Amino acid sequence: MEEVGFKKDETPYLIFACSKCKQFIYVKTTQKGKNCLRCGRQHKVDSITNSGEIVNGMTDAVDLVKQKQAEFALKENGGNPELRATGDFMSSNKLRFISTHRKEKSVKDDEDFSADFTRLLSELSNMYGEFPYYLIEIMVEDYNIPINELKILIPDFLRKGVLKRVRENLFKLSF
Repeated sequence: MEEVGFKKDETPYLIFACSKCKQFIYVKTTQKGKNCLRCGRQHKVDSITNSGEIVNGMTDAVDLVKQKQAEFALKENGGNPELRATGDFMSSNKLRFISTHRKEKSVKDDEDFSADFTRLLSELSNMYGEFPYYLIEIMVEDYNIPINELKILIPDFLRKGVLKRVRENLFKLSF
């Protein structure tokens, strides 16, 4: 009976340092070449076999690359390198302040659009009584209301009871 399970990887890998940027890389010994992931330099396996170490198994190869890279960082920098930029992060208080400021601004904009939208609906109601959705979309441009606000205003006015859906895509004003 055949045994089911994990088979340990015994493929030989060559670990070497890039000649241009000194980044450690692993490559199968059966491959012809390998590009450096950092600088893109092409390395031929035949020419670098003497300059690297051979390890069996991908897990061991990855671990050895990490170890060698850490040793190189200690030698060059005197410690583990800081891989993030110093200007990447902002304080969380500042982010909260900005987001609340934007919310207040958008609420004020909604009030302005709701007044314009009410005028638009009353004009459509006076002209047609019942009107389709596409007429609202056309009239929105005349009142300078953005389309994305329309998608917020219609459900809001339906919920408030100002606008009623007569049939699918057919509306009427209810006051």
